[in-house]
Amino acid sequence: MRTATAVFIILLGVAWEFSAELRHLIDPATAQKFQGWLEAHATLINQVVPLVLIVAGVFWIGFLYAWPVLHRAFQSRPLQIIYRPPAHTSMWRNLRDYYIDVRNCTTDRTISGVIVTWDQTPFTRFIDRKLYRECLLSPTSIEPSSSESVLLFSLKDDLDMDESKNDELRRVSTFTIRAIGNGTAESTARFKYEPNKIPKLRKLWR
Repeated sequence: MRTATAVFIILLGVAWEFSAELRHLIDPATAQKFQGWLEAHATLINQVVPLVLIVAGVFWIGFLYAWPVLHRAFQSRPLQIIYRPPAHTSMWRNLRDYYIDVRNCTTDRTISGVIVTWDQTPFTRFIDRKLYRECLLSPTSIEPSSSESVLLFSLKDDLDMDESKNDELRRVSTFTIRAIGNGTAESTARFKYEPNKIPKLRKLWR
């Protein structure tokens, strides 16, 4: 796109440089009619052309800045973070387990060294201390078109008094989960923990 624009600008410059020669190639009667039309619509042209150029310039600048972001957003990534309650929640001894799936979206290669982490917030640090872990998933390999289940945390639907004394569990928390493997781009997903809701975890669109 940038190349096409540069070529277009060069062609405009060439046309402007040789405008006198080009006028000789145009039929005089046609040139006179065109000149008359320009004179008749001079006011309208003077009003519209600058506005069109301004709008086009703003659009082009916006496109240049927005395109990398949009490209990254819609680009297919080898690893995908999946969370679809209630499929990714389950009850066990009055505790509800919250899981995600990290899927290898490729069909022809195993992704090795896959590691999953999340933001360090008061809530996530409390969960990590409780489960004695340093990351959500230690380096592992995921076969093509396969998924690895990752436990995030386990909590009661109704937090009892002992648990609710922990400020970390009583506060809403928003965090990002990241998955990356050898030779792959990082995949991310945003989540929100809401202690007064069931399920307590939901995936955000951004």
